[in-house]
Amino acid sequence: MTDTKLEKPLIAPNTIITLTIPAKVAQAAYTKSLNKLAKKISVAGFRKGKVPAKVAEEHLKLESVIEEALQIVIPELYSSELKKSGIKPLTYPEFNPVSLEKGKDWVVEAHVAERPTFDIKGYEKVVTKAQKDAQKELEKQIADMKKHVEESKGEKHAHSHEEPTEQEKKDYIVQFIYRELVSNIKPQIQELLVKEETRYDLENLARQLKQFNIPFEKFLEQRKMTFEQLSNEMAAGALARLQIAFVIDEIARSAKLTVEKADLDEAFAKVTDEQLKKQQQSDPQYTEMMSQTLLRQKVADHLLNLR
Repeated sequence: MTDTKLEKPLIAPNTIITLTIPAKVAQAAYTKSLNKLAKKISVAGFRKGKVPAKVAEEHLKLESVIEEALQIVIPELYSSELKKSGIKPLTYPEFNPVSLEKGKDWVVEAHVAERPTFDIKGYEKVVTKAQKDAQKELEKQIADMKKHVEESKGEKHAHSHEEPTEQEKKDYIVQFIYRELVSNIKPQIQELLVKEETRYDLENLARQLKQFNIPFEKFLEQRKMTFEQLSNEMAAGALARLQIAFVIDEIARSAKLTVEKADLDEAFAKVTDEQLKKQQQSDPQYTEMMSQTLLRQKVADHLLNLR
């Protein structure tokens, strides 16, 4: 009999922080919420802003009052629980009410995603094997291309194909290595991280389509896809990107690879437009992006040099 192991899912459940709001605190927040909303509604027989809380309660949806009350108490309680637990979320929380009965403790779950933890022990062996496999695959592709060019000579619509540059070969090998690392390490990414990354991709696509005056529905029709199919496709891409990004970070940490000020200075020195250079250097977001790019390059060089 063969012993088969169930593979762990690549998308992991979110971290759940349970927030308990004592009944007295919940009631105080409810009363404060009710008084606030009472000033915004109009009720026959009362001037706006002068509606008694008891009367307003009869005209307001219970869900609206509770939602406002939660916005009063949740932020401070959530921050406090983060400090106690030591959890460091990479996403904004999604709140899921569990119990919101009047006169009792309220219980709300905060769903967040954290940085994944995984073991990269022995990754060097995976890299050295991937280097050889990538080189063989690359040589095969170049040989096939040359053969195709030779066979196409004299044909009316024959196309010439240039051999990849050394940089293109390196990029191919590095991407091959990343795929093999992810395939072997199988880092689990929490659902909210994938969800946020997918949402960002969809919003970015929508902006691009709008620039070219292409309706989203038309784009889906051309691709012969439903919105759900597109979302699933983008989620798969987002998951793969996140896995590679976290593997790169972990290898950088393990190999003690960092980006120093001298590295940034050297990169900015290549910018010939002085005004543009000043803008880039004074932009923290751009500097961070530059740091990430340089770190990725250091990791790529490190992987290519492993023997």
